[in-house]
Amino acid sequence: MQTMPMQTMPKQNTLTSTMPTLDEPVAKIANRLLALKPGSLAELRRMEAESGAGTPEFWRLAAELDLPQERSDTWMRIVRIMAILSDKGAPGTRKTLHDRRRPLGAALADGGDRDWKPPPGEEPYPVLSEARLTRFLALPAGRRAEALERMARALAGSRRPGHGLDCTDIAALLLDPADPRPVRKLARAYYNRLDGARPRAGKAEAGKTENDKNEEEGAA
Repeated sequence: MQTMPMQTMPKQNTLTSTMPTLDEPVAKIANRLLALKPGSLAELRRMEAESGAGTPEFWRLAAELDLPQERSDTWMRIVRIMAILSDKGAPGTRKTLHDRRRPLGAALADGGDRDWKPPPGEEPYPVLSEARLTRFLALPAGRRAEALERMARALAGSRRPGHGLDCTDIAALLLDPADPRPVRKLARAYYNRLDGARPRAGKAEAGKTENDKNEEEGAA
C-alpha cells in the first residue's frame, strides 16, 4: 500500500503570529531603550521608518531579536513609537515603558495616567477625544500606522513618567493591520477606562447627604 508523503507545515513566525508571543521581543526592546543615553534615544525618535537606513541601535536590536528583514520598516516604526513614548532623562532615572497590565486603549483615554479620574460630579473627559478615536477606527487598515504615531506623540505629551502601557498593542496594530483583533482591543480598553470613570463621577453626587443638598440650595 502506497503511503502519501507527510507534508511539513511551514514554521510559524513567533514574532508576528499572535499577540501574546509579541511580549518577549517588545519587553526586550523596552529594556534596551531604558538603558540608552538620551542622544541615542532621540535618534530613534527621529528615525525614518519608510525607506530609511535606521540607526545603529535599531540594527543591534534587529540582530539580537532576529527580526524578519522583510518587516524592518514596520519594526522601525514600532521602535520609534516606543522611543517617542519612553521616559526622558539619564539611564537609571527612567522606568520601563512596557506594562502588560495597562492596555494602550486605556492609556489613550486617561492620557497615560493610571491615577486619572474626573473631579466629583463632573463628566470624564478623555485625553484622546472620542471623535479622534472614531476617526482612527474608521481608517483603512493600511493608513493606521501614521495615525497611530500621531496619537502616540500626543500621548507622550501627557503621559506621567513611570506610568507604562502595553507596547504589544502597538506592535500588534502595526504588524498585521488587517487583523481586526488589535483594533477591537484598543477600542474596548478605551471605553472600559472611560466608562469606568463615569460611575465614580456619579457616585460622588449620589452620595451627598440631605443636609449637603439643603446647604447647597440655601447657598444658591
